[in-house]
Amino acid sequence: MPISLPFSLRSLALGLLVACGVAETLAAPIKVPGTLRFCAQGSPKSFDPANSDSGIDHAATYPIFDGLIDNEPGTDRLIPGLAESWIVAADGRSIRFKLRHGVKFHSTAYFKPTRDFNADDVIFTFARLLDPQHPFSKAHPVVSPYVISAGWKQLIAGVDRIADDEVQIRFHSVDATFLNLLTYAFAGIQSAEYGAQLLMAGKAAQINSLPVGTGPFVYKSYQADSILRYTRHPDFFRSDRPVMEQLVFAITTDRNVRTQRLRRNECDIAALTNQADLIELERDPAIQIHSVPGLNIGFLTYNTKKPPLDKLAVRQALDMAIDKSTLVKTVFGGAGEPANSLVAPPSWAFDASIKTAPHSPEKARELLKSAGVKDLSLTLWAMPVQRFYNPNAQLMAQMIQADWAKIGVTAKIVSYEWGEYLKRVDQGDHDTALIGWNGEDDPASTLGQLACGAASGSFWCDKSYDATLAKARQTLDTAERKKLYSQAQRLALTQLPWTPIAHGKVAVAVRKSIQGFKLAPSGQYRFDGVTLKP
Repeated sequence: MPISLPFSLRSLALGLLVACGVAETLAAPIKVPGTLRFCAQGSPKSFDPANSDSGIDHAATYPIFDGLIDNEPGTDRLIPGLAESWIVAADGRSIRFKLRHGVKFHSTAYFKPTRDFNADDVIFTFARLLDPQHPFSKAHPVVSPYVISAGWKQLIAGVDRIADDEVQIRFHSVDATFLNLLTYAFAGIQSAEYGAQLLMAGKAAQINSLPVGTGPFVYKSYQADSILRYTRHPDFFRSDRPVMEQLVFAITTDRNVRTQRLRRNECDIAALTNQADLIELERDPAIQIHSVPGLNIGFLTYNTKKPPLDKLAVRQALDMAIDKSTLVKTVFGGAGEPANSLVAPPSWAFDASIKTAPHSPEKARELLKSAGVKDLSLTLWAMPVQRFYNPNAQLMAQMIQADWAKIGVTAKIVSYEWGEYLKRVDQGDHDTALIGWNGEDDPASTLGQLACGAASGSFWCDKSYDATLAKARQTLDTAERKKLYSQAQRLALTQLPWTPIAHGKVAVAVRKSIQGFKLAPSGQYRFDGVTLKP
């Protein structure tokens, strides 16, 4: 028999699958005149959450899409989303979701919905994520790193339509992380009706560029590296959250320019990653800083498909040659700390006893010699954007380049536009690349980026690592899960497909004229509920 119990974040995050749900009355959202201006760090490469693996993409799609489950703004506490309630079976092998009535999809110049949100949209969304033989997936394949890292294709046995307002998801095994993952951008619910329209017109790929969701804002227009515009969704289902009439992303890749635009009142909220900027802005009486401990990880990934990076000794040598302490002090200032593992200190699964190998150019040279490698030349890819986990990838790359030169390794620094950068790393065009991950309290998604087939740029695959993560997801005992996550972290460090570099402090600068902005522990931005003081 199913059970229905109250829930809490801690019980869910640490593995107890329980039921939740408080229905909310649908009414028109509070309309707020004016425009909310966000100085964004970069251009999204896709507006399709299922095909996104970038925090910049996620920032651009969160205003458009809702998931079955949501987070209370500014926290990791789970609350109802498009599912007004859910019931988890006593054995944890299925969950039934009761769906909201009266939720409207966006009406745009390119799509006019003829019905409200229902179970068909949930079925369509999950089919795209899980079934490569689905007609839409054949026309426009989905490659979601989250689905791979979470093991959903092995976990989910089926998604069933029970009624217009009810779906059931069945599992092959218990998974303590599943409900939390439903709050991620990749699980945003798409319109099955819109998908059918695109498929019939032979324009399936248009789902990347002309999105349709149920979220607080409707996509209006986009010019890469310049501006992204949204308008208020007049039928947004959350009547308790005011929504501004317009939302504008002023795409500003240079952090110094973002700082100045904020000070000149050209932005209301600015994505910032530089400690010096934060110190400067804290002195401005018109600006306030929102900050939370970072759950992210910045790392250097090694393409293990390319010799001699397929040799552990070579990766160990490159790792030990990097003076991480000096690097983090120089690049982050006081806004970051050296990473000893893939899991950040704020996470309940952090293990302080895990340590990386010490900096030792002498040992690094010995390792290269023992591997029979000399005159090694590599490409070192540097991100073109600033992120909390890496505020200045060009400077970081230059410092790594200099460290490697001391052990006789020549590195050529390479960079591309952000979307192209991610695409090429996924393809394996790089030798080494600076990249990172914005994590959650539960490290399942972060650690899952090293699972076989995940898009971490390493192309490393270790069956025992995958098995350890799978066991952790299926374990409801918190202490046991922490042990398993520690085992996985130690295994990754012994094989070094990544060099962990730093965990960055999450901070955002906001003008004091802004009300209602709440920064999540993951660093995710939410714009519904945000208004300007009159």
